[in-house]
Amino acid sequence: MAKVTRLTPIEGGRRADQARREQVLPRPLETVRDHVLERCGTMLSDMLDGADDTLFDLADKETDRERDRYFDAMRELRIQRAGIEAGFRRALQRVFQDTGRDPDTGPRVSDRVDVENLSLVQHDELEISVALDNLGRRARSGCEEALGAFRHRVEYLFEGQRRITEKNNPLEPRNLAACFAEGLERLALDIRARLIVLKLFERVVMDEACALVGESNRLLADAGVLPAMKEAPLPTGGRAPSSGATPARRQEPAAGEPAPAPTAGGAGAAPGNDQMFGLLQELLTTLRGFGATGTPAAAPPAVTPPASGMAVLHNGQPYFNGAPLVGDARVEAVSSQDLFALLTRLQRLEQALEGPALAERNLKEELSDLLDSEHGEAIHALEQADDDVINLVSMLFDFILDDEGLPAEIKALIGRLQIPLLKVAIVDKTFFSNDEHDARLLLNTLARAGSQWDPQQGRDDELYRRIDRAVHAIIDDYDEDAGLFRDLLDDFDAYFRAQHDRAERVAERVREAEEGKARAEQAGEAVGAVIDGRLAGRSVPDVVVRLLRQGWQQVLYLTWLRDGPDSDAWRRQAKVVDALVWSVLPHRDQAELQRLRDLTPKLRRAVRHGLAGIEYDAAETGALLDELAGVHDALLEGLDTDRVTVPRVEASKVAETAPEYEPQPPLPDDHEQVRRARALRAGQWAEFDDPEGARRAKLAANIRDGAKLVFINRRGIKVAEYDAATLGAALERGEVRLIEEGALFDRALEAVIGDLRRRHEGVES
Repeated sequence: MAKVTRLTPIEGGRRADQARREQVLPRPLETVRDHVLERCGTMLSDMLDGADDTLFDLADKETDRERDRYFDAMRELRIQRAGIEAGFRRALQRVFQDTGRDPDTGPRVSDRVDVENLSLVQHDELEISVALDNLGRRARSGCEEALGAFRHRVEYLFEGQRRITEKNNPLEPRNLAACFAEGLERLALDIRARLIVLKLFERVVMDEACALVGESNRLLADAGVLPAMKEAPLPTGGRAPSSGATPARRQEPAAGEPAPAPTAGGAGAAPGNDQMFGLLQELLTTLRGFGATGTPAAAPPAVTPPASGMAVLHNGQPYFNGAPLVGDARVEAVSSQDLFALLTRLQRLEQALEGPALAERNLKEELSDLLDSEHGEAIHALEQADDDVINLVSMLFDFILDDEGLPAEIKALIGRLQIPLLKVAIVDKTFFSNDEHDARLLLNTLARAGSQWDPQQGRDDELYRRIDRAVHAIIDDYDEDAGLFRDLLDDFDAYFRAQHDRAERVAERVREAEEGKARAEQAGEAVGAVIDGRLAGRSVPDVVVRLLRQGWQQVLYLTWLRDGPDSDAWRRQAKVVDALVWSVLPHRDQAELQRLRDLTPKLRRAVRHGLAGIEYDAAETGALLDELAGVHDALLEGLDTDRVTVPRVEASKVAETAPEYEPQPPLPDDHEQVRRARALRAGQWAEFDDPEGARRAKLAANIRDGAKLVFINRRGIKVAEYDAATLGAALERGEVRLIEEGALFDRALEAVIGDLRRRHEGVES
């Protein structure tokens, strides 16, 4: 289970805990603490009382899979209620007790995500942390002044010896939310269900956060703590622009231009619209030299900008290539609405770009050139959030265009979606965090379909034409209506599912046929092993050879197929072979002759019964049994019988009939690639080198853990057959490559996060 918050022990932690317990809070702050504990405890209790009804109402609007998550949350909240309430109260008490601690001496529940420790395996923890940030920001909206007044009053209580910040302010909304998040650790729920519970807490408890701050200010004022203060003093240390380059807002779009897109990520953005985007921004900001507070970690030298180019606005200050601008250059700020309109115009030019141009494109240069042509040369400054979106989408498409799982022709098509998806991300930052976003789902579906397209089928293939049609529909029609992605997704998904279902039916028939063939081969090998193993190298009457190889081998074959090699029927029929061979050996001992006399009638009845069971020719059966009876009678009378020697099958003979080929050094059975081939599941796609070009095929059947691996193309035609050893060797040599079919966007996002983290660590080192 992913941990939501984790306080790392520090040196002297035990002494710090003791000091925390011994620290006496000022009496007015104790009053506030008791009031907050009572109010928050009551609200949490009310939330848990009504959780079933609230979650049930929410679940009623969801799909079956999502509905299960709500029901799981209902059950866990009932089971863990007492522990959640007690843990929440303890966490609140601890936060109040830590009020006034130097925030730089140790970690607190409100600390941001440690970027250095960011890894993909911590995704759930990061998502919870980002959700807490957003939840706290929403709850904080509208009560900044009240929080400032509370901080100032608490600092006054500590006589200015303690600095109260967002980290050590007990009423900071994110700290309150983090106290509840500790209780989430008790719940055996997946990340989505946890976020549902966190949302429920926000609706019932966090909506009252501002009221709690107001009540606490009144309690402190009533206790004589700065009762006349109307608002907190302005904080010192504000940073003013440091250069003479002053950004000027661009004019509103002229008549005839596209209508401005909704603002996303700026002041007018809907709150909580950037779950994953906040995390990605933090990584990008760190790489640009800005810390989590938004102030420069080390001020870079100022630069004199060229006549034109793209800059980035940070706290009202334009930066060019990471350095603040100086001089009198004209700087024009480009709003999100302006950027959206510019991208729409670039999108109209998309048809003129070919594959190489798409791979080498630089969007910022294209935007700057377009702005220069329309408004004259100037430094055009993007909002920081918009610049971050452009950088992130560019990194995502760099990964997509480098992905080996897609044919080059499909990459060229999907690469055309960079501008439309950039527009989506500018408007809606949940594009980065919502794996059910229509635009992401469409991209993943097109990529999954494209990974199955065989270049040898050509561009006239229906699958290629469908992907091409969907991509160009987006380029031609997407402006502001994101519903286009849902319409295209529904249409393409219906087609692709129908194709997939048809291919699965074909693959199932191939699989059944190959499994039947393999089972038949196994049965033949088992029958051959029984009969040849008893006859090879022996001198026996010819009738026995004919009886076993013409009739009884069919009895054994059908018994193996029908009942299997572990059945009693198979063992009985194999014993008949042993008895039959023994019965025609020369016998001189009286005991053996007596045994032969007793055995022969039973043996002939068993043979007759077995051959009748497979409807063997009755006349031929009678002739064989009569001839066998003659052999037995001669042996009982001590007479010799005519015999033939059954030759052994020598390995050299097999080698002579084997086809000549250049031997390859075999891989051991425990080699990684052999084990990988042996474990492949039906449905795995692979790419095969071919003199006429790469081919793509799907594994239709894995027979007997890699004894036979059969690949078919999309039309169900068998194109390759391997065993685990030969496929493992082909994988090792790079002649065959397995295609990863996971969601392309999700893989690209994980790669971008990993790359940003590595680059950050490189900067730090």
